Amino acid sequence: MLYKFTPTLEIAKQISIGIFRFYELTKYIKIEDKVGRSDSAECSVSFPKEEYNLFPDKLPTGSYNGIEFQCISIRPDNEYIKQYFVFCTSTKMNVQTIGDSKYVVELYEDTFDLFMQLLNAPEESSSNTNGNRFFSHGQVSYYNIHKHPEPFLKDRWREVYVKHTDFDYQNEYRAALFASDHFFERTKDKPRVILRRMFTTEGKEMNFKLKLSLHSGIDEDGWRYVEFDLSEFATNMRREPSKITDLSSVEYEY
Repeated sequence: MLYKFTPTLEIAKQISIGIFRFYELTKYIKIEDKVGRSDSAECSVSFPKEEYNLFPDKLPTGSYNGIEFQCISIRPDNEYIKQYFVFCTSTKMNVQTIGDSKYVVELYEDTFDLFMQLLNAPEESSSNTNGNRFFSHGQVSYYNIHKHPEPFLKDRWREVYVKHTDFDYQNEYRAALFASDHFFERTKDKPRVILRRMFTTEGKEMNFKLKLSLHSGIDEDGWRYVEFDLSEFATNMRREPSKITDLSSVEYEY
């Protein structure tokens, strides 16, 4: 089970019926808050000053033309990072996860499995030498100066799933879209719609299709997003939306 924490009931209801808003990763780099959303080191491997001052010999070592050097921070530029759009959840119902949240929506990992099946074509993967994925999902791995993350090498998509152990209380599970400016502009004017026929186990075609719509936009605060709309399919597949819980009445897991 995954838990999506939200500040308002309106947002929780949208998610519960199958509408997921993925925000640009640079939002979480640039915003300033004290409730757990902000992380200026997103998409990087960066060690805090107090760590590398105490344990300078534990910093990762790089080399160029035979000359070795130690790395305090390894980070792509913002033009690259802004191609990531993320939807963040937690694997635990923990009051500390996001401090200003008032509601939580219960979700299943298989929703993201479905997105992955619909959005990642095999031919795209075979020609992708950098290891990026148009869509991915997984648990965040936490690192510090004593426990470095595994090298990304040809699995570059994993760069969006590493964070410093300062954030390990969040037990974060996220989904990510890696989308170009061209994709953003195109889906802002005309949503990308994916339709698949549905069949029963006996091979009879159902009277509804699997429909996923992706469209982009900019919210009232100026942040870019890509919205995944699976609501029509979700309604056909089940009678009730995902469960929403008012956090004021929850006994939390620590």
